[in-house]
Amino acid sequence: MSPFDQKFIENPQFLEWVFRSNPAVENYWEQYLLENPEEAEALLELKERLTELRFTNDKLRFSEKEELENRIIRSLKRDLKEKERRLMAYTFMKYAAVALIFAAVGGLGVYMYLGKNSVYDEFARQTIQTPSATQGPLLITSNGENVNLKRSNSTVDYSRKGAVVLNNDSVLRTTEDASDEMNQLVIPYGNQSRIVLSDNTVVWLNAGSRLVYPTIFKDKTREVMLFGEGYFEVARNPEKPFIVKTSNLDIRVLGTKFNISTYAEDNVIQTVLKEGSVAVRRIGAGLFGKDIVMVPNQMVSFDKTTGNTKIQEVDANYYTLWTKGLISFDEIDFVRVIKKLERFYNISIRFADPQKEIIRISGKLDLKQSRKEVMEYLEKVSSSRFEQISDDQYAIK
Repeated sequence: MSPFDQKFIENPQFLEWVFRSNPAVENYWEQYLLENPEEAEALLELKERLTELRFTNDKLRFSEKEELENRIIRSLKRDLKEKERRLMAYTFMKYAAVALIFAAVGGLGVYMYLGKNSVYDEFARQTIQTPSATQGPLLITSNGENVNLKRSNSTVDYSRKGAVVLNNDSVLRTTEDASDEMNQLVIPYGNQSRIVLSDNTVVWLNAGSRLVYPTIFKDKTREVMLFGEGYFEVARNPEKPFIVKTSNLDIRVLGTKFNISTYAEDNVIQTVLKEGSVAVRRIGAGLFGKDIVMVPNQMVSFDKTTGNTKIQEVDANYYTLWTKGLISFDEIDFVRVIKKLERFYNISIRFADPQKEIIRISGKLDLKQSRKEVMEYLEKVSSSRFEQISDDQYAIK
């Protein structure tokens, strides 16, 4: 699967356009194509191929899920280079791309081929919808119930046996035997959420993120799957390692604090360690692939386009302040700061001059201030001007 395809297949808005479109979504992508004409042909071709995979019956038998999955694999496989037509590449496609397509089209009976039985063999049986920013975060339970959390900064707590506490004031009951129950917490742009898992691990999810997790960890490992950005404070349990799965990397820990940023539209996946130790492994690395064992205040950056990995010393606090409504940046590309603002405020910001994207800036933003105050500060540190086009669209001059 090409980096171009992966970028859009991991984008819930694109999948909504393909499978569950509406006038607002159509307008968004019409504008996107007008602003990115160089991508139009390839994007429309990908949309056409995925549209052919549309199906109407959400409640599929397992054999039907396998057949649909194989159709998706055959459709995407033609985009692989010859050297990628090996087992590991095939496995990765099933693991990363298919799960995301199923998440968009409903049914979500995803069969994750990991070489052996796993809690993720069929990690959910539910219909997915992408909530709007006004709806707030959405909890999708194992039985397919969509629970609107309403608050832009919501909390979900699984630490109480037999119950899920929402925003500290409402309770959902869970079954006594919840070993196969998988859930998803979907955070639209303009929102954030905090979740306490059944083992007392705490996860902060940033805007535009999604976490897949079990109601109760009953396997030999504690596995969750992350799309977007999350800060983890993992409850220590030497007998049961905690594994965060992303589209390209597995992060394995016992008990620690770390941040992962793995947005589909970003070319780089960043893992930053604050406390403890984690081991990072690339998906499809094979038996001879080596883990990267991190120490505190290190960042491992994986480039999805080139496959290269870089390790550097950082101040981990810079990468976790978003959980407190702050963004701190030190000599980083202007465009990366802008992407954070787009997600936090659920707005669109374009550069009139692409050369402005790569200037490096430093500073700290308090996102509890008004949007206007934040932009005025950025104008000063970047020597640029924000021009408002509409309620949620801006241009940088």
